[in-house]
Amino acid sequence: MNSIQNVTVEQVMSVYSGRAGKCCCGCAGKHSYSSANRNAGTKHRGYEVTDDEVSDRSIALTLNKMKKNAAQVEDSCDMFSVELGSRLHIVYLLPGSCK
Repeated sequence: MNSIQNVTVEQVMSVYSGRAGKCCCGCAGKHSYSSANRNAGTKHRGYEVTDDEVSDRSIALTLNKMKKNAAQVEDSCDMFSVELGSRLHIVYLLPGSCK
């Protein structure tokens, strides 16, 4: 498995921040996509990632927050998640990141 400490912004397709204990569809939080990986996000989810969903700042903030709390981060081969207080944060890597 990957380590959150080794993940770079370039590897991140999207991030999610929302209320802990709720679903992650976007009704209780927000998905943000990387401008560099916007096309991968569109292909992965099956419909266009729009301008208002792109935020490189959100990508960097969420990734840095996870690195600062690495001991609490749960990982799988293509995503990382952590609950901090009442918020759930998720970093989704580009498809094919599992090796």
